[in-house]
Amino acid sequence: MKKNARKDQHVLSVMQKAFDKGQQGNMDANKMLSWLKQELQSEYTFQNEKAL
Repeated sequence: MKKNARKDQHVLSVMQKAFDKGQQGNMDANKMLSWLKQELQSEYTFQNEKAL
């Protein structure tokens, strides 16, 4: 259960960073989605490599 909460917290943190960047005018919707995808994928890859 704690692992899921940690993942959820990470996703929310990444989403907050993307929102903040969008508020500053540094991202349009397409850039934001690409950035979110990259951030979440890199974390997923890191966690899987760490598990090995």
